Amino acid sequence: MSESDRIIWDQRYSQAAEIESRPPNWLGEVESLLPRQGYALDIAAGTGRLAIWLAGRGLDVLAVDISPAGLDLARQGALDQGSQIETMAVDLEVDSLPEGPFDIITCFNYLQRDLFPSIRDRLNAGGLLLAEIAIVTNLELHAHPSRRYLAELGELRQDCAPLEILYYEEGWFDDRASARVLARKLS
Repeated sequence: MSESDRIIWDQRYSQAAEIESRPPNWLGEVESLLPRQGYALDIAAGTGRLAIWLAGRGLDVLAVDISPAGLDLARQGALDQGSQIETMAVDLEVDSLPEGPFDIITCFNYLQRDLFPSIRDRLNAGGLLLAEIAIVTNLELHAHPSRRYLAELGELRQDCAPLEILYYEEGWFDDRASARVLARKLS
């Protein structure tokens, strides 16, 4: 991303009347497979709904995002829920992912194809990747996000290789087409 992207996201977050704080409903389907302790990384965390949820489960969480304003909201949201998260403002198109290793990495609503090798490398053995990415089918009903930010059909599954896929679903969910995955690093 660029400085202009940071400014756009900072403005969007600073003008938001209400921040979404609940995790996506579909996580209930995989929640029993997710850790309750360890170190988590939330990529493109925004206002931290996943980071806050993971911290509430008992994990130590590092939330990274390009927007300091979003990360401020994430930290405050965690405090409001009785937990704490660590945050780091990074431009993932320029900066590397934090070193880790992590027991779980989440990446929701953010597609940067060249990050997947780093994500896999940053996981502990047995570590999990939990992700949801919009897919090209979404363009049938929505002009945004543009095709550049949408995964092709089956792409998220391929990007996870050689991780073990524990859960994968792709299609229309509510009013959005996306791919969802939970995958584990075997060694």
